[in-house]
Amino acid sequence: MNSLTSITVEAADEFDDVFGMIDASFSVAELDLTGNVISVNDNFLALTGYDEKEVLGRHHSMFLSDDVVEAAEYGLCWVDLRAGKSKSVILPWITKTGERKWVEETVGPVRDRNGKVIRIVRLGVDVTTRHDSLADLQGKVDAIEHSQAVIEFDTKGNILTANYNFLVAMGYSLSEVAGKHHSMFVDPDYAASAEYRTFWRSLAKGKNRACQFKRFGKDGREVWFEASYSPVYGADGKVCKIVKLASDITEQVTSLANLKSTLEAGFDEIDQTVGKIDQRYEDVAASWRQAHAHLEVSAMVAGRLVSSVDETAQRMTELRSVADHAFDHAIESDGAIASIEKALDVLRDCARDDPAIIEQIEVLEKCVGETARVSTAVRGDLKAMLSRVAVVSLAVSQQAEITHQVSSEMQGVQTSLETSQRSFNDMIKASEAIPLIVGRTREASGILAR
Repeated sequence: MNSLTSITVEAADEFDDVFGMIDASFSVAELDLTGNVISVNDNFLALTGYDEKEVLGRHHSMFLSDDVVEAAEYGLCWVDLRAGKSKSVILPWITKTGERKWVEETVGPVRDRNGKVIRIVRLGVDVTTRHDSLADLQGKVDAIEHSQAVIEFDTKGNILTANYNFLVAMGYSLSEVAGKHHSMFVDPDYAASAEYRTFWRSLAKGKNRACQFKRFGKDGREVWFEASYSPVYGADGKVCKIVKLASDITEQVTSLANLKSTLEAGFDEIDQTVGKIDQRYEDVAASWRQAHAHLEVSAMVAGRLVSSVDETAQRMTELRSVADHAFDHAIESDGAIASIEKALDVLRDCARDDPAIIEQIEVLEKCVGETARVSTAVRGDLKAMLSRVAVVSLAVSQQAEITHQVSSEMQGVQTSLETSQRSFNDMIKASEAIPLIVGRTREASGILAR
């Protein structure tokens, strides 16, 4: 404290010299009317850290900080003392080592037998520990006042006082709430309930209550507090009042409510999408079953086709072998006919004088010629057939290659279809888990927004 005005208390009692009685309990100093030190006791020297010779004749101000000495109240205090008035003050003293100590002083005039003030006696007590504790406590109280909404009630719930933060949050002035009951901030139905009466009875009995509370401000708007109601005990050990410390969490609660609404809308959309997915899965499953059925038929037909083509290729190979054999016989027949024709020529030369033999030879030549003509035709037909068989064999070979490729691809299709079926089954399992996960998330969001 740096102001004498704020800490001085007028003392009505005047007293005579009592130094001998209190020398052991107080730090004592005698001062002349101008404030210079006349004498000091051991307690005074221990308090200030000086030797007696260092303080005698020095002014009282040497023990005080500059801001106290320079204050107007300090000079007025000496005027009052010289006028015969006593003072009780708590001042910050500065010791020889520069340490600050808080001293509670009672300063009063000493009069002669005629009632004239002749000197000033100062009695002091070191209250540094108490002062620091009180300052620390006051600092904490100030921190609470600045950061929290604070309101005080009597044990019945009537409002004693409220700080700025609470009044701003609720939209009231102190005059509008002082003396009113707490019920002005709650829903009328709740205020009339047994639960509300029990709430105040438990507080009056010394029970704490901490929770999130919904209250209603002056304009009827919802105000949410994270608050604790704490009983305060008096000197007699009984609850004398209730203090509520609260943080305004309206913005957070509103944000959570908006988040819940957004999540609910999102969950509804997810539910609809899941329904559509389920329908799509049913359609895909039906298509898969249809594809599988077609694949089975196609595989059967392809199998038959492969078998038929392989059989045709075998038959064509056999046909070609037979045709080659027949062609070889036709060539041999040509040789035989040529040999017969040579033999007939020899016979003709030998029997040219015998008309009957010549006639038979001519008949035979005609038969051989016809046979040669037919053999030539047969050979040509066989050759043409061999060419066609070669073409057909080539076509059958190509067809066999294509057919086998088709069969191989069909097997690949079968493998792909089976793989897609497994993937599809995995997709169904995953989709079946979606509603469960959404439900759990919805529950979590409900807890979050409460």
